[in-house]
Amino acid sequence: MINIILLFISLIFMVNTTFASEIKVDQPKVKFSLPPEYDFKSVIKSHYKTIEDYSKHFKADGPEDANAYGFALAKLTLGLVKNDSMSILGANYLFKVAAKESDNARERELSLFGIKYTENLLSGKGFKDESEIRPAFEQIDIKKNKPSANKFKKLIIGKSSIKITKGMKIKTQVDRVTRDWFSAYNISSSPREFNKERIVPWHEGEKIREILKLTTPNVIPVWGTVAKKFDNRWYAPDAKGVYRFRISEDKIYNYPSTIIINENTVIMNDTHGINAIAWDSLDADLVVGCGDLDGKVQAAYYLASQGVNVYMPTDRFVSMLIGTKTKGTIIGSAPVRKASDGAVIGGQPISISIDESIMVTNTTGGYPLQYYDTPYLYFREIERYIGKKLKIMPIDINEYGKADKIVWRAERAGVKVIGIRVASKEEYEAVAWFLRSDKSHRAILFHSAVYPEGYRLFFEFPAQTTFGDINIGFE
Repeated sequence: MINIILLFISLIFMVNTTFASEIKVDQPKVKFSLPPEYDFKSVIKSHYKTIEDYSKHFKADGPEDANAYGFALAKLTLGLVKNDSMSILGANYLFKVAAKESDNARERELSLFGIKYTENLLSGKGFKDESEIRPAFEQIDIKKNKPSANKFKKLIIGKSSIKITKGMKIKTQVDRVTRDWFSAYNISSSPREFNKERIVPWHEGEKIREILKLTTPNVIPVWGTVAKKFDNRWYAPDAKGVYRFRISEDKIYNYPSTIIINENTVIMNDTHGINAIAWDSLDADLVVGCGDLDGKVQAAYYLASQGVNVYMPTDRFVSMLIGTKTKGTIIGSAPVRKASDGAVIGGQPISISIDESIMVTNTTGGYPLQYYDTPYLYFREIERYIGKKLKIMPIDINEYGKADKIVWRAERAGVKVIGIRVASKEEYEAVAWFLRSDKSHRAILFHSAVYPEGYRLFFEFPAQTTFGDINIGFE
């Protein structure tokens, strides 16, 4: 039966290659067969009023056969979130086109898995792992050193920098750079496609855009990562195929562009995080990606240990690397500036006396509050690193975008140094007032470089703001 349906839809697409949702034919009554952990609809419904509201963002971009793999992923996504069998059948047809006609060898290879995946979805065969051979698995051991000084009165934070010059190779994630499936941005683009005129204009994509305004590197997205499950956790491999970098479950179970090979193996098209791209990034001068997971930070350490620079503008767990020494430089949520020969990331230090009080945000909340614990995690790790207690004053944040209350408490307590994540207008206005009111006031900004309101503080107050540098200096 399934072969008859596939033949039928193939004939339709030879005549009309518009989005399957626009084809006015009755859908075959086919029930998708997905492993129970996979849920694509709930994440859509958490941000859109209805599934239809999300699907309205889908826009065709060019002829399908000329970009068959990208359109196959678009149809796959639409089919899974709408339970639309016609779109899944369309994805199957386009994977077949890509497998035969793509000029990219990896697209041709992965399209074969796409064909089998879509057929399994429609046939109900399931995704049982029948292989007996398990790949190598070994987690990363992060080695730390003792401080370079025993006696000191000041901490220097934010001195680290990465220079970017013409022709340098930058490797980056797909998600929020070349595509954003959740916003249906470039939804029909192939993951491998990089066009500086069509970069996703937020988060990591915006940082890449800023770099390109200042110099002319060669930017290459890393995609098609084969992730595997070990003891109910997902991992990505290193360059030798050893699985070691943990991947957040939502990047597997909630991403409809993922191709399921079996219950323990998937192909990540919309790669997200340093962990998902490290396997193909050892030849890069700089790697740009998300750092909000222990596995992402471990992947950054792996790359930097072998001489690759890493920029993680989203940096919740960057404090895990305080005290490490690597050939390459790792930088978190720092600004990108013009340099005489290109661009520079970071290089904006401030000093803090070890006797000063430091008021920092913290939280026990889940998404999206969890990022407010970054300052607290950072300064507690500095304490462990230097072996001395600091005067840390944590302030719990229980409402998103409302970390401005730390400013008013710092003002009342006479505290001159704050550690904060700035994402909202209210938070920006409070921190700007705090810095403007006294030039001795300082702010260490965490997880802020991807938000316009937080990012502007680096440029408006360059002598009073810095980022969570893992390389601590001493005076």
